[in-house]
Amino acid sequence: MKFGFVKKILAVSIVFLAANSLIAGVFSKYQMEEIRCASTKMQLFYFYLNPSRSADIKDFTFKCKGNDIRYVMPAWIDPTLQNMIAKKVWRDPEEGEVSEADLWRTSISIVYEFLEVTKKTFPPEDGGPGIQPALLVKEYADIKIRFQMSLDRLYRARLGDSFDGRGRTILAIFNIILKEMEAILESIATSDPKKYNQAVVAISVLSQDAFSMILKPSRNYEPPAPPDRFKMMLWNIFSVVGIVLVFLSIWIFFVLNESSTKKWTEDYKKKIEVWKQDFSRQFLDININYIVIFPIGLFGILGLLTMDIFLFLLFLIVGAIIGFKLPKMVLNTMKLARGKKIDAQLMDAIILMSNSLKSGLDIIQGFEMVSKDLLPPISDEFALVIKNYQLGMPFEKALGVMEDRVSSKMLSYMIRAIVLQRQIGGNLTKVFERIVIDIREESKLDEKTKALTAQQRIQSIVVAIMPWVMVSVMFVFQPDVMIRFYSTPIGVFTAIFCIIWMGIGIKVVSSLGKIRV
Repeated sequence: MKFGFVKKILAVSIVFLAANSLIAGVFSKYQMEEIRCASTKMQLFYFYLNPSRSADIKDFTFKCKGNDIRYVMPAWIDPTLQNMIAKKVWRDPEEGEVSEADLWRTSISIVYEFLEVTKKTFPPEDGGPGIQPALLVKEYADIKIRFQMSLDRLYRARLGDSFDGRGRTILAIFNIILKEMEAILESIATSDPKKYNQAVVAISVLSQDAFSMILKPSRNYEPPAPPDRFKMMLWNIFSVVGIVLVFLSIWIFFVLNESSTKKWTEDYKKKIEVWKQDFSRQFLDININYIVIFPIGLFGILGLLTMDIFLFLLFLIVGAIIGFKLPKMVLNTMKLARGKKIDAQLMDAIILMSNSLKSGLDIIQGFEMVSKDLLPPISDEFALVIKNYQLGMPFEKALGVMEDRVSSKMLSYMIRAIVLQRQIGGNLTKVFERIVIDIREESKLDEKTKALTAQQRIQSIVVAIMPWVMVSVMFVFQPDVMIRFYSTPIGVFTAIFCIIWMGIGIKVVSSLGKIRV
């Protein structure tokens, strides 16, 4: 029994200490004025929704933070209030039919009650009884539960369109107030006066924000007017005519400048022949005209889809630039890809030539064995060297032609070793063995560097692709907005600026992943 009595004494002491931890007077002078202002505004808000209000409420003046504040009731409230009173939105077993105005007044009155309860914590010199916040925990809990129930009614009655569309914002503010009420109960339970202070002040500010919403113009959504089909049809016709005139003007320009056009055509044919020879040296038979014309046609079609002359010309110019750059890019890409394939076969070719030399054959016969026993592309390259040699070209020169044609560092080492051996002599078998070792070591190092720089390479790919993906998505969902923006000078400047800096970013990120050995 004595032990139980001691436990009760300890429990009472703990409760007493917790109650004294949140003492009265936790608010500054300014914060107490904030609470008083909020209380008055919520009271005024309640009276605005009360049809039996006094006449002086329509033009009300009171002191707030040391200043005289005057509020004139908006003219839209009276006609709107009549509709809210007539509209029954809730049925309660005890209260019966509840109007829209009654539901709102209930929530507003509970917030006002909360602020009045909080005033009890003000010290006597500031007009309050100085009650400790911890002693008000029961009242706070009851207010929080009733406010949660009233807010649930507002949501379930779907009153977001109340007050000419202002209700949705007020509901959002009330929802935040409910969260702050929960924070107040938690602060009292954990004896945290700072958290209590912040929550009460937040509710005061939010209450005033809710009151200010009824003083602002309504924010009803109005759907955009339907487009004028006749104007759109005229715009499309003029756009098509403009594009046709652009083609005619270009054709007339070339007709009037026949000599320049002829010279440009000859230069283009020469360039095509050069590209054709470069591709044939890579054992590729490709129609270069298709590579040039495809991007021009693709971008031209995209420009036509925009139905905008300016964008059509811009797309056409971009397509022409890409078209004339594309053959060189394709050639370099294929050359690098072919060089990598030859690198993968080179070690087998060197071992085969080394064995042929050991068996008494010369280097030319070794090349013939590689051209017959191995698979393309290395067999094609070695066969071409033998063919050039049989046609009268010096063997060293035939090797030099192959070195220019194939992008392979190890192949260059092998060719130089063969040329030096034929000029000054030496043990070519030993050189081949050393090159095989170097190829193995470089392969290991290359795999390691690829693993170390994988992140940088992926980042460079993402930097290069993602902006275009996002722009494409925006064009799909908002084509009119995007076309209007990129049709303006600032839109074109923005696009050019972004492309330049994207190129710089791609170059920097990709260079971070390159390791020179």
